[in-house]
Amino acid sequence: MRTKNIENTIVDEANHCTYVILAERVLTDGEIYRAIRQEILRRGSRLAEGETLTLTITSSGKSIASVSEPQSQKEAPSPVVPDSNKEDPSTSQIGSLG
Repeated sequence: MRTKNIENTIVDEANHCTYVILAERVLTDGEIYRAIRQEILRRGSRLAEGETLTLTITSSGKSIASVSEPQSQKEAPSPVVPDSNKEDPSTSQIGSLG
């Protein structure tokens, strides 16, 4: 019988990324830190801003999978609207003729 995995979620507000560690139980801070550190060392670089790293940890403490995905934006980018305060160059007068 397969046991359910518990999500141990860590939000790194300083680096704007999220770690999700799936395990058979709630992990201690040290276990979570070790799993994240080992994965970062294995990858050779930190996560990009907004990236989510998902790790699955076995009962022996081994990491069996890692999935890295960019975090979806919560807000759609606003459309570009021309600035109505700027003068249209085609209608401006360079100087008076006369």
